[in-house]
Parts: sequence; structure tokens; C-alpha cells
Amino acid sequence: MSNDVGHGEKLVRAIAVKYILDGEAEKAIRLLSRFYGVVEPKIKIGLPRKYKNALGCYDPKKRIIYLKSSAQYKDPFVILHEFYHHLRSTTGKHRGTEKNADRYALDSLRYYACLKDSLMNIKENK
Repeated sequence: MSNDVGHGEKLVRAIAVKYILDGEAEKAIRLLSRFYGVVEPKIKIGLPRKYKNALGCYDPKKRIIYLKSSAQYKDPFVILHEFYHHLRSTTGKHRGTEKNADRYALDSLRYYACLKDSLMNIKENK
């Protein structure tokens, strides 16, 4: 991903973090997938055996984000890290290094921190 992230993308990623924190990870994945124009991956609890020590992993052949337990279902870092791998493998621009996946997740959390108050006001005004 380019370092030049527009305001629209920052907002979408911040909203995705909010959804995940609220226990709506599928809604977050749907939002991100539509924004980037990629197929929506599934989320499953329980890791494949070879990843038993990880908090999450992504299977590009099955397009599934696996989470170690239900605790990771509300963990935006884990879900967004794995979504980055999905995004890179789906778009054919595979720069899916762990460092880049970490950066994508951390930047998304930063966008949420900056926009948190605004996002709360939107929800309260509905």
C-alpha cells in the first residue's frame, strides 16, 4: 500500500476498527472488501494445526481468515493484519510481508484513535 492514504480510506479503516471493537468483524471485513473492490474473505474461529501458536492466519486458497479463539474476533490488530494478507493476495500486488501487514493494522488503529470522537458522535446522532 502506498503511504499516501486518502481521507476516505482513513475513514473506512477507522470505521472498520470500530466495528471490530463492537464485535462486528464480518461487517468490518464487508466494508473493507467493498471499499477495495475485492472478494470478501470468511472468518473462522480455530487455527489450522500448523499455525497453532499464531493468533491468526490467512489461507489465500480458501480465502479464510482463521482466528485462534473468539478473543481475537474483537481484536482489530489481528483481523486487519490478516485482512492485509487477503488484500495483497487478491489484488495480485503481493507485498504481504509481516512488516507491511503490521503497518496496515497499526495505521488503521491510529486512524481510529484520531477519528474516535467523531465516530462516536455519528453513532449517537442516529
